[in-house]
Amino acid sequence: MNVTVTVEVFHNVSKDAAGRHLGFDGYQQGHPVVKVFEFPMEANEATEPVRFAETAFQIGNELHELSADYYRRRLRSLSVGDLVKIGLLWLSCEPAGWQPITDHHPNDITATHEGEHGTQPWRS
Repeated sequence: MNVTVTVEVFHNVSKDAAGRHLGFDGYQQGHPVVKVFEFPMEANEATEPVRFAETAFQIGNELHELSADYYRRRLRSLSVGDLVKIGLLWLSCEPAGWQPITDHHPNDITATHEGEHGTQPWRS
């Protein structure tokens, strides 16, 4: 039986003391993340979590029919260090593939983030 799952996309907005983005070096515990996009996706009990993340990556890199909606929000591409959330599962975009985050809850600052070039908080 198919169900509709909401997939959420988060940008890593961590910076060093000089204001340079750290997320491109990979997600680390404590890095602040901001929800920038969500989309529905059909799934069933056999759908692997990485399939949701790969679809999010395609959307965030102009390879999917929903990419126009993503880029209309003036967002940067989805990159290494960014996160995807499916229900309670968080996945980190790695240089090759996706890594589940199982040892902590990411630092979601969407509610307080004002936005910046390429990262605009999702307000539902």
